[in-house]
Amino acid sequence: MVTPSAMVQTVYGLPMNSKPPTAPDLIAAWHEVMLDARSNADDAAAWTLPTSCPGWSVGDLIAHLLDIDGLLAGDPRPDHEPDWDSLPHAVGPVSRMTEVGVDARRATPMAEVLAEFDSVLERRSAQLAAGPMDLTVMVMGPFGSERPLGRVLTMRTFDAWVHAQDIRAARGLPAQLESAAALITADQLLSGLPLIWGKTVAAPPGTVLALNITGPVIEAALQVGVDDEHRGVMVEGADPDLTLIASWPDLLDLMTGRVAVDDPGLLARITLDGDEGLSNRLLSALNVAP
Repeated sequence: MVTPSAMVQTVYGLPMNSKPPTAPDLIAAWHEVMLDARSNADDAAAWTLPTSCPGWSVGDLIAHLLDIDGLLAGDPRPDHEPDWDSLPHAVGPVSRMTEVGVDARRATPMAEVLAEFDSVLERRSAQLAAGPMDLTVMVMGPFGSERPLGRVLTMRTFDAWVHAQDIRAARGLPAQLESAAALITADQLLSGLPLIWGKTVAAPPGTVLALNITGPVIEAALQVGVDDEHRGVMVEGADPDLTLIASWPDLLDLMTGRVAVDDPGLLARITLDGDEGLSNRLLSALNVAP
């Protein structure tokens, strides 16, 4: 039997007494990382570089970011139907929805896409600054349904941060692991571990995963169990059935789908000790990026 941990909410990478981020905190983090993505894409030589995001170049990532935040700012979606046969990476409804705004801008000159990005960022920033600031208020989300403001801001920060790192990696620049957006992303990813273990992996009740993150920046020893209702819960002091030891960059790559689960380099760097069936299911389930 697993005993739920008292650690219900943890802001990983931040002091335990840190206050949860406010709306202005989340808006500032999103804005900062959007500017980072934009500044590292403003280079003709980099614009067409492939990235770790399947099928998308640096320029495609900028088009995606402006498309989603433009939608939230009230802009109409492009009236465009891609040639889906030429875009095998666009699989599933979310992937196809986001692909429309990217493919519609592929023939647009870099300067025009960047100018549109600047316009969207200015208008969306003004919209967010005007309020509301209550994170529980329901607002329109990026996929057409209403969600709490806090969830929408966190989703946009996560998306922008991941793609800003894609751009950095394509250009050979170091990842930004210590920014506010990076820590918000860490909290979002790691707080989803119970759902991954209990629902996606479908580990049996009483089964415990130990996850040891070795840094840099994020260092943690976490345990996730499954209660009698088949729900994933954070636990402490249990004997794990499966242990995963990974650096924070490797775990990030797994949880954002930036590395194949059978990549030899990855498998040489991480440690998986325990039930083989659970091990295989866990590596596949860790990717939570849409």
